[in-house]
Amino acid sequence: MQILSKARPALFAAASALALATAAVPAFAQAPAAISQAATGGIIISQEEYAALAGQPGVKLVDVRPASQYAAGHIPGAIGLSAQSLGVSEINGIRNEFAPDEELARLFGEAGLSYDDTIILYDSGTLAGRAYVTFEYAGFPNLHVLDGGIAAWQGERTQEVASVSPTAFALDRRQEIRVDSAYVAAQLGAAGTAILDGRGADAYEDGHIPTAASLPSGTFIDQNSLLKPRNELLASLAAQGITPDQKIVSYCGSGGAAANVYLALRDLGFTDIVLYDGSWDDWSRNPEAGQEVSLPNYTFDVAAAPTAGGPSFLTDEEVKQLQADPNVVVLDVRSPSDYGAGRIPGSVNVYWNSTLDDARVLKSPDELRALYAAQGVTPDKHVIIFTRGGLQLTHTFTVLNLLGFENVDLFTGAFEGWDNASYRNL
Repeated sequence: MQILSKARPALFAAASALALATAAVPAFAQAPAAISQAATGGIIISQEEYAALAGQPGVKLVDVRPASQYAAGHIPGAIGLSAQSLGVSEINGIRNEFAPDEELARLFGEAGLSYDDTIILYDSGTLAGRAYVTFEYAGFPNLHVLDGGIAAWQGERTQEVASVSPTAFALDRRQEIRVDSAYVAAQLGAAGTAILDGRGADAYEDGHIPTAASLPSGTFIDQNSLLKPRNELLASLAAQGITPDQKIVSYCGSGGAAANVYLALRDLGFTDIVLYDGSWDDWSRNPEAGQEVSLPNYTFDVAAAPTAGGPSFLTDEEVKQLQADPNVVVLDVRSPSDYGAGRIPGSVNVYWNSTLDDARVLKSPDELRALYAAQGVTPDKHVIIFTRGGLQLTHTFTVLNLLGFENVDLFTGAFEGWDNASYRNL
């Protein structure tokens, strides 16, 4: 299957090769079936709870750290099955995908596992999310994770490899927990749905799926890498408007942190939760998908702004002198209401936001040229961009450069020295 997205003609050849490179990765347009696992909480168990289970028939402890770490020392009796081996590092630019079903079946069989087993996973810390979601996808009904992982383990460690009896494992209880971009897009703004971004706050601010809330995966663990008290976590989530009765879509950069959030929420009793495994790797490279940025706008310290080899920040006197030349045009890219309330005499207005279509995709070169030309802004002119914010200014400068404008300068100063009556609409 293909990721469900529309192909749009490239605006510029170089941008097209990057933005529309979305290749075939597993896609799941429909919501996954409800999770069949009986446990809807208490998935993450304490060291003491593990001690009460250890040694009982059918209880299998699985170390999902890299093989080298398992070899260096692990909990006695643990089977080594790295989370890395259960996945594929990259498929067509999408990182951390599940291994094919036949490979998963082979690995589970070689590890001596069966659906009748009680599986307890452990990693370096509590959130063994990547392994957990793979095991849950495979359909293991009795699945737990050791709180704190080996970092909190107080007992002895061994380098002795656990003895296992391989099984003829058949992956016949698969439960699809993953969704694709089309599914996520259908959930944007849906009542009762929360889209959660498990990346760090800085990554979320830099760009995220529209309507998504920031929930870094580290939110769930304390300074000792142990799960925070469940009541505390539920109260904190509720304060953010995230409750167990909602439909949850978990994503991050490439699926790793999203899997950790998925695990933590499942442990807290969330049952209607899916994993957008393609995550930001997939979403961000579709120019029609839409992105939100949470960073504040900025401005320039004009006196300290570099000018060598680039556009100049002009003073008001320089702008006035240049305006005597008919080949100079002052391009005001503020909103029409701001422009209407007060502007530099002789300036023209092309609102920076009007260069984007309804899907927040930059309009075609022909559309952009026509938009500017209608106001007398053509590549043969010396263009002086005027606005207040850095995002608006740099956006417009970039667009003009893409259209072949070579003589562009900037002005962000005050209207000082111009005749008030000549530039205000009274």
